[in-house]
Amino acid sequence: MYKKLPYVFSIALFLGLGIIIVAFLSIINFYLSSQGFRDFLSQKIQNIIQVKGQFSPIYIQGNSLSAQKYQGYGEPSSPIKEIEASSIDCQLLLRKLFSRLLYIQELKVENLQVQFKEQDLTPQPSSPSLVSPSTLKEKEEKTAPFYKNFVPRKVEWGRIIIQNSLIRWPKSIAGGGRLENAALELDKSEGTDIWIGRGTGGNLYISSYPPFKVKELFFKLFSDHCYIQRLVLLNEQKGEVELSGRWNWKNKEKNIEIHLKALPLPLFLPPSWKGKIDGNLYGKTFLCESRSMETSLEGEIHLENGLIGELPLLASMALFGTKNTVPLDLAKADLFVSKSKTEFNHITLEARGKMKLEGQIEIEGDQIRGQLLAGLNPKQLELLPGAKQKVFVQEKEGYQWATVNISGSVEDPKEDLTPRLTAAAEAALKESASQILKSTLDFLKKIQPPNSSP
Repeated sequence: MYKKLPYVFSIALFLGLGIIIVAFLSIINFYLSSQGFRDFLSQKIQNIIQVKGQFSPIYIQGNSLSAQKYQGYGEPSSPIKEIEASSIDCQLLLRKLFSRLLYIQELKVENLQVQFKEQDLTPQPSSPSLVSPSTLKEKEEKTAPFYKNFVPRKVEWGRIIIQNSLIRWPKSIAGGGRLENAALELDKSEGTDIWIGRGTGGNLYISSYPPFKVKELFFKLFSDHCYIQRLVLLNEQKGEVELSGRWNWKNKEKNIEIHLKALPLPLFLPPSWKGKIDGNLYGKTFLCESRSMETSLEGEIHLENGLIGELPLLASMALFGTKNTVPLDLAKADLFVSKSKTEFNHITLEARGKMKLEGQIEIEGDQIRGQLLAGLNPKQLELLPGAKQKVFVQEKEGYQWATVNISGSVEDPKEDLTPRLTAAAEAALKESASQILKSTLDFLKKIQPPNSSP
């Protein structure tokens, strides 16, 4: 009988361990499907992105958890106004549960919608806590049910996959816009608060511009800022935009470098300007913002394969001797865009041997104003009487120069060159007519026979 005791003891030990494991898993299953676990998970998300939200009931099947919906609203310190996720599934690493760690290997979200807040540069006051964290922890430990000693206390993430996203931002951020139908993947960097992300597909809408397709996106997401390593956007016709830089929502700072490559210029022009100037737009610009400075875009732009045409008739004749468009050998400017105005400084447009324009233009609201120096080939001025003598009076770099003032609305800009050319031509014609009449009278006097005395 005594010889069988070790076997009986082994069986009892095995059954005891089995009962303990089953009891432990039952406690875990009970907890994972409870409101307490949903609150715990929501709190962890709140700590990461400052969004206070709640999950719908969670269902368990093996090492998988699923929920139909998560919805939350951003706290004052968060840039997010509202977030909603649907059809949520995640895979757990069960062996981590024994160390009271909930390790989510992979979280899949079928649809994600995020709405960002209007920007507010005023600092948000922090509301003081009336109870210290240590007191709250002691109170929680005293009132917590017994199974709390067995359930996870920490959450770690592996990968997040978002199959379809809709991200919207207000007009105070880059004129407003949205990113829709983009797929995103984020991998957690172990031991840090860094998420390494990538995205593909989808359409990006910014302000009133035509949509861009997302070719590729690589970024790093921190608790208080996002670093865009590379974002490439494709235009439907041709050309692309490449972005990189940092957006810190905690300090209200943006520093983003934007490269424009072969974009059709008419995309950025009002309807009344199309046909007047054309070409492929290139540039290197910087989007900046800080607490002491509003959002601005600044940099250099230039055109390749530029064309200029459809100018007022007299100006067109003076510039080119024709009404057809003329290729530009050089077209560049410094760009500055703020919330209140757009400036084009150090403008240079040149069709070598025919014309050159230099100066600056400013657009504020729907009004445009500016001043240009127009340089013309002296031979072209021969088409208009009086132009060289009364309008284009300065000579340098092989051109005759005159000042041109721009004013009016963006849709219907006015220039004062044509009226001045008209006035100069009329005056020259009058002078010519007077000179012709005087010459005729002098000639008639000369050919008249002298009066003979009687």
